[in-house]
Amino acid sequence: MDRVSIKEEAKKKIKGNLWTIWKPFVLFNLILFAIFFVCGVVIGLLKLDENVLKIVYGIISFCGSFLESAFMFAYAKYILSFIRGEKFDWNDVKEYTKKNLVRAFVISLVVGLIVLGCSILFVIPGIIAAIGLTYVEEVAVDNEDLGTMDVIKKAWATTKGHKMDLFIFALSFIGWEILATITFGILYIWLMPYMLVATTMVYEKLK
Repeated sequence: MDRVSIKEEAKKKIKGNLWTIWKPFVLFNLILFAIFFVCGVVIGLLKLDENVLKIVYGIISFCGSFLESAFMFAYAKYILSFIRGEKFDWNDVKEYTKKNLVRAFVISLVVGLIVLGCSILFVIPGIIAAIGLTYVEEVAVDNEDLGTMDVIKKAWATTKGHKMDLFIFALSFIGWEILATITFGILYIWLMPYMLVATTMVYEKLK
């Protein structure tokens, strides 16, 4: 894996396209915030019992996670389309999110349980599992006919023999992340698209 050439190519792709990459992420989170805000106001007006409130907020939190899981799969497809020069706009993101609500949530849940289970055994197996399943979302959107376990197996196979490369690739951004912290997060406006596109481009090489 030629990390330098991949990262240089990623820089070229994001040049002049920062808003293109950020747009779905920003719009989705604004919508999610608006939904939570309205729900909070309505719940506050109802003056519910404390125990009932916990249940209601638990349900709202679950629904938020449900939506977020589906969006992240749609966003993975959006970034892949951006890299491949294919059309996939905000309306497509919304439709894909709605269409894949259950599938995305189930896959995310199973992956989370696998990583958690490995982490409970020991830290290193958890890290290996997380790295090995880095491209679950990309594999899922590229193979819509595959079931949950087949997606997970294919994602694991995609990173076979490259887990250390992926670990080192992730570490190569630490300097930038430190700078982003120093700038109170402002640098993330550029860094997040850069990391996202570069990491997705690695998937394109590995698959």
